[in-house]
Amino acid sequence: GPATTTDTACSSSLVALHSARRSLQHGDCTMAVVVGVNVLAPAASIAFAVAGMTSADGKCHTFDEAANGYCRGEGCGAVILKRLEDAEKDGDSIYAVVKGSAVMQDGKSASLTAPNGLAQEKLIKAALTDAKISASEVCYIESHGTGTKLGDPVETDVICRVYGSGRSVDNPLYVSGVKANIGHLEASAGMAGILSSIAAIQNNSCPPN
Repeated sequence: GPATTTDTACSSSLVALHSARRSLQHGDCTMAVVVGVNVLAPAASIAFAVAGMTSADGKCHTFDEAANGYCRGEGCGAVILKRLEDAEKDGDSIYAVVKGSAVMQDGKSASLTAPNGLAQEKLIKAALTDAKISASEVCYIESHGTGTKLGDPVETDVICRVYGSGRSVDNPLYVSGVKANIGHLEASAGMAGILSSIAAIQNNSCPPN
């Protein structure tokens, strides 16, 4: 099967997972290893700090009034993907099932740290369509949650528009953000979110910010 490196900034490991899933679906491989890695370099940290992108107090205040920029994190995470029937046949431990995925360009936005809300909304709806599930069936969201005054409100607004519409009080939606605990792993941020989501499923509990 294919062996590739994916660099789409913060979404790198999620796009890699999407590509691996498609390779499995198309029969290009029978198993895929998806890895997200982020190693910090001093020069980049200095450049981001000078640009005013990082938190002055070194903390990621996700969805908090104290949000003042993101905190860079370093780390590596991996998942092994198989088609569900193969994993069951091989007696593998199955921690989660990827029901759907989607990839989209952010399009025009003011800057790298200013997300395009309309593009995000289209992406989420495309993923739900691919998974063949409705927004009301989703009860937990692992957010991007960078801890910025610009990005977080855009993301929460999109989440409310897609998942909040028509939702009853007895069907709450829980939103969490692992970056508040480990920082922003940049290229590996998506993988950190995946592993956090799996932990939430396994423990039936959302990690606190």
